[in-house]
Amino acid sequence: MKRLNNEFKNQLDRNMSKVKLRGSRYIVRLLELLEIKDIFAYPGGAILPIYDEIPHSAMKHILVRHEQAAAFAAEGYARVTGKLGVCLATSGPGATNLVTGIADAWADSVPLLALTGQVATHLIGTDAFQETDMSGICIPITKKAFLMKNIKDAPKILAEAYKIALSGRPGPVLVDIPRDVQGADIELEEGWELTFKIPKIERLNKAEVSELDKAKELLKNAKKPLIIAGHGNLLSESWKEIREFVAKERIPAVSTILGIGIFENADPLYFSWLGMHGMKYANDAVQEADLIIALGIRFDDRITFRLDKFAPKASVIHVDIDKSEYAKNVPTHAFIHSDLKLFYQNFPSTISASNREDRENWIEHLSKLRKRFPIKPANPEKFDMVNALTILRNNIPKDAVITTDVGQHQMWSSQYMDRIEPNHFLTSAGLGAMGFGFPAAMGAAVAKPNNEVWSISGDGGFQMNIQELITLVQDNIKVKILILDNCYLGMVRQWQEQFYAKNYSGVDLLNPDFVKLAEAYRVKAVCVENGADFEEAIREAQDHDGPFLLHAKVLRSENVLPMVAPGTSLSETIYYSEDEFDPMKEERALKNLMLKSN
Repeated sequence: MKRLNNEFKNQLDRNMSKVKLRGSRYIVRLLELLEIKDIFAYPGGAILPIYDEIPHSAMKHILVRHEQAAAFAAEGYARVTGKLGVCLATSGPGATNLVTGIADAWADSVPLLALTGQVATHLIGTDAFQETDMSGICIPITKKAFLMKNIKDAPKILAEAYKIALSGRPGPVLVDIPRDVQGADIELEEGWELTFKIPKIERLNKAEVSELDKAKELLKNAKKPLIIAGHGNLLSESWKEIREFVAKERIPAVSTILGIGIFENADPLYFSWLGMHGMKYANDAVQEADLIIALGIRFDDRITFRLDKFAPKASVIHVDIDKSEYAKNVPTHAFIHSDLKLFYQNFPSTISASNREDRENWIEHLSKLRKRFPIKPANPEKFDMVNALTILRNNIPKDAVITTDVGQHQMWSSQYMDRIEPNHFLTSAGLGAMGFGFPAAMGAAVAKPNNEVWSISGDGGFQMNIQELITLVQDNIKVKILILDNCYLGMVRQWQEQFYAKNYSGVDLLNPDFVKLAEAYRVKAVCVENGADFEEAIREAQDHDGPFLLHAKVLRSENVLPMVAPGTSLSETIYYSEDEFDPMKEERALKNLMLKSN
């Protein structure tokens, strides 16, 4: 009977029809099965077999004008959705042009799949035309880099790449595909697609009981506990849980710049973001706390500064999905290796009758600090970046997506664009890549076509990917672009003023006529030089059914404050001079008047 069953099975196998696919068709179909819907790309010789299949696929192809923009756009797509962003380029220079975007995704933990063409396998290592060792180049800046040497390996490699990019701490993965692998035929069983499964992304929880016990004890006994909330809360989609945790436990919180959007800005327990250009009261809170609860952060040097003077009074509880962050920069007293959503769901309450009063007194103290050291309000008589951003903030919907480039406008945007929903404020923080903001907005708008998307750039950073204006037109991507133009590389100029004896070297920018340039790219544009015209231009941009460029000529020489100078500590945060902004002036005057009356 067993022999008869085997013969029947063998006969069935022989009768089962086969299908033959070209490698490129197989790869594209696998991407579709992984539910990849949008791909940002630029063609070239080594990727042409895949390009030959893209028109027959269900994926939307966005033709960028520079591969760097493809990587940044895929990042923007991933940052607003939490899904995998995908970019595609040819071998050699096409592939290496992706590297900055890949490095940016690595620095900010963004799930990115970079697909590159490669020379044929028999030419690898021969210095062939447009050959570069992309898997070798990308090893330090990816979670994993694959070289696909056989088309039979495609399902395993692509499924693994998908899972690696999205699992644990997200990040970029590279798959380098030789041209002959794309062109090779593969024979498959009919209905093979039914056997291909999307990898399941599971939440990690490896918290040790001893570490949890230490954390509970530290938190229970702390008189001045402070949460520092980072990007991990957005990546784990746990902003609801952390808000509930903070409210229930009555623990004040600050965030990193990548954590903007975790909390409602109006939440009385949220004390804004800390660091080099964060709030002075947030920095002071860290220095006064007796316990830091670090949630999904990596203790970057732009928030710690001098490590020997960082949070000098505090013990540290660190909760992170990446165990390599354990005590990497800051000594840790309890490390909880867990996905944050699972941490909030499983960590018991520590508030009690004995510590509630201490926590309330601490919150009251921080509230007084916030009142004493607010950021300077906009001056409506000056058309500077602060005024422009305040006007923009007051005229856009709360669910608008904001992207920034890198520089002064980035810091001011982080300070003043304070009505932000989770994953709606996109900025290059870890790498600080100029040229990020505009293409990231493009990717965000593809992902969220029904949301208002604003790209905020300086005149320097915008020109690094200005060519993507025509991409907006060709694919009808309705990004609203704001260029804050001070004819300077503003942040570099500020540093030269403050730390290099005003030796202004290489920072003066001769700029094009951005309006005429935009119009040459078929993008509607206006230029403004005052607040009233600017507000009107915002409404015009919003009413326009398509991409729009708003060129704002602002004051040249303004400095971003507060600021922590390099080599100093958070305790030495530079605040505004009293003649520039003194929030306590009226209160002091009133107190003096009362003293004189008595």
